[in-house]
Amino acid sequence: MKYLLVYCFSILSIQIHAQTALYPNTLSYENSILPPIKTWHGKSESFIASSDNTWITPTESSNFTTTPTHKETLQWLKELADASPLLHMISIGKSVENRDIAMIIASSENDITAQALQSSSKPLLLVQAGIHAGEIDGKDAGMMLLRDIAFGSKKYLLDEVNFLFIPILNVDGHERISPYNRPNQRGPENMGWRTNAQNLNLNRDYAKIDTKELRAVLNVINEYKPILYMDIHVTDGADYQHDITFGGFGKQCYSPNISHWLENMYKPLADADLVSNGHVPGPLLFPMNDRDFSEGNATFKGEPRFSNSYGDVRHLATILVENHSLKPFKQRVLGTYVLLESTLKILALHGKSLEKNTSQDETKKENKIPLVWKLSQSKPDSMLLLGISNQLTKSTITNSFYVQWTGDTIHQTIAHYKEIEPTDWADRPKAYWIPAACSEIITRLKLHGIEMETIDEVSEVKVDMYRMSDLKYQSGGDKPKPFEGHIQVNAKSTIEKRTEIFAPGSVRIKTNQPLGELASILLEPNSPDSYFQWGFFMEMFQRTEYIEAYVMEPTMQKMLDDSPELKREFEEKKKQDEGFAKDPGAIFSWFYSQTKYYDQRYLLYPVGKEM
Repeated sequence: MKYLLVYCFSILSIQIHAQTALYPNTLSYENSILPPIKTWHGKSESFIASSDNTWITPTESSNFTTTPTHKETLQWLKELADASPLLHMISIGKSVENRDIAMIIASSENDITAQALQSSSKPLLLVQAGIHAGEIDGKDAGMMLLRDIAFGSKKYLLDEVNFLFIPILNVDGHERISPYNRPNQRGPENMGWRTNAQNLNLNRDYAKIDTKELRAVLNVINEYKPILYMDIHVTDGADYQHDITFGGFGKQCYSPNISHWLENMYKPLADADLVSNGHVPGPLLFPMNDRDFSEGNATFKGEPRFSNSYGDVRHLATILVENHSLKPFKQRVLGTYVLLESTLKILALHGKSLEKNTSQDETKKENKIPLVWKLSQSKPDSMLLLGISNQLTKSTITNSFYVQWTGDTIHQTIAHYKEIEPTDWADRPKAYWIPAACSEIITRLKLHGIEMETIDEVSEVKVDMYRMSDLKYQSGGDKPKPFEGHIQVNAKSTIEKRTEIFAPGSVRIKTNQPLGELASILLEPNSPDSYFQWGFFMEMFQRTEYIEAYVMEPTMQKMLDDSPELKREFEEKKKQDEGFAKDPGAIFSWFYSQTKYYDQRYLLYPVGKEM
């Protein structure tokens, strides 16, 4: 640990000295509405192909002003793969607009089937770019690196590692090209769109998997079983010196052993490679006040709708990369190239230790599973930020204050808040029981790769079930507001012990499996990314049988006459709840709910827990 701390401080010192050399005093302001930047040059510029190179990429040919279209990208990669025995291009699916989602398999092995690569002794890296199609740095960096693997000096990178590369995930959004798509990003000139053709954000879809694109990715994960997954983005928002930020999680997470490897093995080595090539790496940076870093930085755990949080809960080492949008496109692409190359080298040396840590997380079974997390604000850590100075300026138009970034470099020690405190848990059951009627939920759980047993005869099972009450729409209070194609809900829950009949076609999902915690996160109704909260069980809030007043009125009177205890309960409820006492309909419903005529499955969440 002492050696590690010394090493980390050494890397930080290198970064501080490196940024001084990288940013000379002379400013070269772009003719732009964006904040000023300083001229950048780095060793990684040596990776740019010469103009007479047969395999120069379209982006290099444009001097990093443009990025190729989907058609141009696939044509270039197909020609590269056809010319090299190390590369193979396949389609992993189609978008709703019928575009191919391509993947390059880079391997020196003879057998490159999913089964062969899954069982190979070499670690397998999966990288995807363009989940947000305007944030396309990873595509162009990957094309350059694949070129250098096939016909340059980087063939050795495949000696000990296999590599899967998805150049564009959001292929339809990629073709919604405009120079006006991301006004806070420096290039390329032809940026794609954030969401797909259905206007869905793919990096909000990992749990619910509505989209063809995410289903294609999960199929790759399930079939090939990579040991490390990288998702490449470009930031929005604040200004700072770091040109490439990335990270995993701390100890409080679903995969603590993987997180330890990412933070203590992977990141120091990748940081060192980036610094030596002229870049300024940093941790993931999200201002607490969503404006500047005066109130500190926040590391959010997030729900498994996001790639890195999803990887955490399914015990797949996942690196979220956020290149800095205010840095030039060339600088960002070259930094990504360095990170990709570094990742392959790190896996070659330390992939076995990652496999060991992954296995430890897969076999770890906690009795209580955290469902909701919050930022720990009582004792934040501190961190050194290589920042950019700013000033608050009052708008003459809106009369409010906004941040202006000056371009001047500063060093700041700031508070670092982390989302590491669980606030709600669920008891881990032996298994979940899902009735055959919930076939859509069963299908989606299968797409995640969750193991299950389908029963072929009627089964009577003792289970815990949740009775829900006090329905609320998450986004708009008592008025529904769509989010990512759904009306999200939450509700209060109480547990009932029941003996349930499950029909043939129902499934039993054991939690003693690698994806047991993922099953819990998707099925526990108090989990923010559960199928319940995404609105897949709205039918349970619908009553379908009723009773007429001419039947209920004498029934209510008989109930009061026959049960002094019920009468006392009724009188007490009227005293404590004035609204109830003045609402004839509420009184009617209360008495109806006490009868045997009432639908006992109303507000009953249909998933059972075998404890």
